[in-house]
Amino acid sequence: MGRHGVMKGLFGLLPTPYDDNLEVHTADLKSVADFCCRSGQHGIVWPVMVGEFYFLGEDERVRHLDAVLASVNGRIPVVFGCSGVSVPQVLLFARAARQAGADAIIAMAPARTNQTVALDMFHRLADAFDGPIMIQNADGYAPLRGEQIAQLATEVPAIEYVKEERSPGPKHVAEVRHAAGDRIKTIFGGAGGKHIPDELHRGGNGNMPACEFGDLLAQVYELWWQGNEAAARDLHRRLLPLINLETHPFMRYILKRRGVFTSLIERAPAGALALDADDRREITRLLAAVAPDVRSFAPGAE
Repeated sequence: MGRHGVMKGLFGLLPTPYDDNLEVHTADLKSVADFCCRSGQHGIVWPVMVGEFYFLGEDERVRHLDAVLASVNGRIPVVFGCSGVSVPQVLLFARAARQAGADAIIAMAPARTNQTVALDMFHRLADAFDGPIMIQNADGYAPLRGEQIAQLATEVPAIEYVKEERSPGPKHVAEVRHAAGDRIKTIFGGAGGKHIPDELHRGGNGNMPACEFGDLLAQVYELWWQGNEAAARDLHRRLLPLINLETHPFMRYILKRRGVFTSLIERAPAGALALDADDRREITRLLAAVAPDVRSFAPGAE
């Protein structure tokens, strides 16, 4: 168990911000990490798919882990994303996380590998990192079955958590919970937080969506933990139309409206996903439904 105890609840995924030169915008990255802490989110994960790990070089990725950790300063758990193009690269990131002092690591098998490679990789990770390990179990990245996860958790005690992203997510959350039981401390869902109530009923107790509304989704968990399922579901329903619009340009736009990001630069052209004036007007209409629940960092003007 890590220094923060059992990790659960809303762990916000940080989008990676870029400056005009397409370099990582360090100030904005530190700002979004601080936002997660100050807005009541339960943890931070960077970089995974939301953070565009596939666009990041090894040096800038390791160097900016230090920036995230400095911004958080121990307030909430920081999970470092170690997924890479090969097993040796995944292990390089795991060793860097150990040296930097990350609270946990998360990884999925490299693309174009298979389950045999994935199982071997998670055994190797336990030698490279001396804290909790999270399996990111995603379609397209040699996903593991529930019984394979259970066996791994038995063989590698450092594997304490799973982010279950096979579709449909809630059914696979239940599969992992049935197979692994208490060997997995928390099963986190994905899909932007769309299925949180269903995941909770099926044995999940956490989610890892992009962080722009992580403060509100953290409230969904807290209401649920307090026994107020009706209020938790009500807030979740009002957020769903916004979650359904989520893209990388959307995440950045919301974070800029909330005074967190200064830059909207993308490393890859947004193309048809770029927001136009009508998109922004619709977002403004939808934000009104959750405005009463925003405790800090209220969305600004369009």
